Amino acid sequence: MKKLLKRLSFVGFVGLVGLLLVACSSTKTSESGSNSSATSSDKVSIQTSTGATEVPMNPKKVVVLDYGAADTLRAIGKEDVIVGLPTDSLPSYLKDLAQSDKVTDVGNLKEIDLEKVASLEPDLIILSGRTQSQMEEFSKIAPTIYFETSSTDYWGSVKTNISELAKVFGEEASQKAATGIKEIDTIVSQAQAANKDTKLTTLTVMLNEGNMAGVAADGRFSFIYNSLGFQPTSLKFEKASSGKKGGGNHGSSLSFESVSQVNPDLIFVVDRTLAIGGDDTQNSDILNNSLLQATNAGKNKKIVTLTPDLWYLSGGGLESTKLMFEEVAKYAGN
Repeated sequence: MKKLLKRLSFVGFVGLVGLLLVACSSTKTSESGSNSSATSSDKVSIQTSTGATEVPMNPKKVVVLDYGAADTLRAIGKEDVIVGLPTDSLPSYLKDLAQSDKVTDVGNLKEIDLEKVASLEPDLIILSGRTQSQMEEFSKIAPTIYFETSSTDYWGSVKTNISELAKVFGEEASQKAATGIKEIDTIVSQAQAANKDTKLTTLTVMLNEGNMAGVAADGRFSFIYNSLGFQPTSLKFEKASSGKKGGGNHGSSLSFESVSQVNPDLIFVVDRTLAIGGDDTQNSDILNNSLLQATNAGKNKKIVTLTPDLWYLSGGGLESTKLMFEEVAKYAGN
């Protein structure tokens, strides 16, 4: 009888040990599943110019090659994550970013030091239109994204880009982006209302080392027309040698006679030479040309030189878009 009781006790002990081992195994499995879930939540899928892209959530170190993306990060309170930036040609509204000890100069807008970028060990790289052709090279260093803007729906595409970038940094950042977008929406709606019945025409030109080029309504600054409602002149523009609309990034060659013939009521001027810190003496007499001054724009003092570095070097960001829209919207309906 005693032997039977001992045997039963031993069996019971073995069973208890077995249950404990199963319980421990279940706990480890559960913990492993929890860790797996946490790992997956460290990434987020966003829409970029190359489609849905998975990037790290809340990256701590970001190399930003696009000034618009840099100003968006600052606007949503995430400028501290910027560790690399082309600082030698920063537009004036972003100059303070170059003063940060955390930010390393990685080159200029077109020529980026890949080794220096790699040395920063970034979690994320944001390309610009000037560097997007090097997507493959940058992707070998870290997850790399690029946000393109649309010439037919500029503000619509910019809103999407801002929202998608903010999504990388969570709900609070997204709310700040939404607030900023709402403010710009107000500027857009007011400009469109003011321009709704306007008969006044607008021409956008770019000055570059003594030459004047026209930028078409479907070109680089198309938002002046399709987002803010300004009416273009009837002037026709040839495509650039690259085949890009609106004469490409530098516009199409333009004569004083052709401007005189269409007689714009408003002329917006982007001075590329000033934007890149060049010698502007060659441009000084262009706007004083007698044919330009005889247009409605000239006679009514509506030849408006826009902030050069903002318009030529930046754009597409939460801050830059607001600044650019505000600068031209004040002339809506006038």
